[in-house]
Amino acid sequence: MADLCYGCMKDTHGEQICPHCGFSQDTEQFSPFLPLGTGLENDRYTVGKVLDTRSDSVRYIGYDNKTEKIVEIREFLPENLIRRTEGSSVVTVKKGCSGKFNALKDSFADIGQAVMNLDDNDSIVKVENVFQDNNTVYTVSMYEDVISFEDYVRRNGGHLEWESLRSLVKPFLEGMITLSESGMYHLGICPSNLLFVSSEGRLRLDDFAIREVRQKGNATEAELFSGCSAPEQYEEDGELDAVTDVYGFCASMFFALTGKLPLDALKRKEDGRLLMSTSIAKKLPPFVISTLAKGLQVNRAERISSFRELAEQLSAAPTVKAMQDEISRTVEVPDEKAPQEEKGKISNFRVGVISMLIALAVFGGLGYLWYSKNPLDGMFDINNEPTQSATMSSEAMPEDFTYAADSEYFRVPDFIGKTWEEAKTVADSSNEYAIYKAIDEEFSDTVPEGKICKQTPDAQKTVSRGNDGVTITCTISKGTQYRELPKIQNVNKDVATENLVKNGFVVNSTLGYSDSIPAGNVIGYSGNIKEGDKQEYGSAITINVSLGKKPESATEQTFVYKDRTAPAIQ
Repeated sequence: MADLCYGCMKDTHGEQICPHCGFSQDTEQFSPFLPLGTGLENDRYTVGKVLDTRSDSVRYIGYDNKTEKIVEIREFLPENLIRRTEGSSVVTVKKGCSGKFNALKDSFADIGQAVMNLDDNDSIVKVENVFQDNNTVYTVSMYEDVISFEDYVRRNGGHLEWESLRSLVKPFLEGMITLSESGMYHLGICPSNLLFVSSEGRLRLDDFAIREVRQKGNATEAELFSGCSAPEQYEEDGELDAVTDVYGFCASMFFALTGKLPLDALKRKEDGRLLMSTSIAKKLPPFVISTLAKGLQVNRAERISSFRELAEQLSAAPTVKAMQDEISRTVEVPDEKAPQEEKGKISNFRVGVISMLIALAVFGGLGYLWYSKNPLDGMFDINNEPTQSATMSSEAMPEDFTYAADSEYFRVPDFIGKTWEEAKTVADSSNEYAIYKAIDEEFSDTVPEGKICKQTPDAQKTVSRGNDGVTITCTISKGTQYRELPKIQNVNKDVATENLVKNGFVVNSTLGYSDSIPAGNVIGYSGNIKEGDKQEYGSAITINVSLGKKPESATEQTFVYKDRTAPAIQ
């Protein structure tokens, strides 16, 4: 077998630092996670580093020694119910938790087996194996070159046009219809659990979980997705089914089209409106807006009830077009060589024109009636774009200019560079507008971390107040994306770690002897990095900590462990 890198499962060709991903081969993985290189199912699979965790399980990168392919291995590992001795692979259930553990373990295995049986469904990530080992259960999934749908949207300008999204939605919904009508529900559909497969240009759903993870008040800690989890998932006795999944998928479509998620479901119970800018709303067909509104109804009884119905709703426009095409086909263009019609008769061409005019009048009338009597009116709060009919342009106004409270226009205040608390204090003192904090934060090279770096509408713009007043959405800065590595040589290990964590890095440590650096202080950075280099926010940084001078009897050893003080990276 090749020299596998436990970080990416590629051949290191004997190198200590992987030439492909930079993972150090002397890194250790500590309890409760499996040690690097652990063999599973009679050594068919080799376990690599942890990719992610959730309350019921952990996902590792792995290698299938039989097929010689990289895989993803998910291990059932509810930390509140189990223990694992350092260096061991076997799971030990905590006293008094056996019944609960075994019931959840069976559910985990059943979900994995059910997904594996749907091997012909191209809308889900395929499970290739389910097996028991080490007193727990494992699932093995295919490994693909993918990015999350969330990243795909952001890389395409922050939102997608409807025609681009429609080409992804149509084949995905076919798979979701099959999935839900077989009685299976995901209950965690969101942009991060939808994967974009670049090689095929399609979406796949990943991260199936036991039901207990998808609802508040169960044996394991709930992992819900703000903006995408439905209101019933926040209720201990809420009914979870296809209606719940429809909410999650419609929220994901809303994100794709607007670049923003809906507000958290608990907040929408108080105010169910959806915020959408006028510029985006103008580009969307009315049937798309109405479908999103119905798919994101807070009240389950008023929500679209199935993926089949959702697909039908999203096919409304093509159906109208088909009717128009049918009318067009009734128009017969006269043959130029045929004898001229009698003057007293109306030509077929004129009949066609008249038919088209009648059709347009009918559809226009129906459209007006729908708009004027739309039962979803008020579901969307459309933010008005800066108006061009103001008495003076925004640029010409002095910075302290404001419109009177009874004016139809409003001058947007400037919150850039303020903390959210400062902006909220200002907004709460005024009755002229409301502000919301965007769910996602953004990197900024100009605005410090924790302060507002973007607002919609822009500061100092003149907008119409509209019927529902003005809403301003503020985005908080995550600071710069690439950050300079600070001086850590001869700095106490805890101080150096705290400093790196504050800068957004995940810190690993190695131990080694040094003749010049006292024990407990940092010798320097490990790998091909040094003080002053810039690294991306969230990068894993390894520091080398001194054991002091090497005793004469000591053997050449380096110990590695993962520092657990680093925060979760969003």
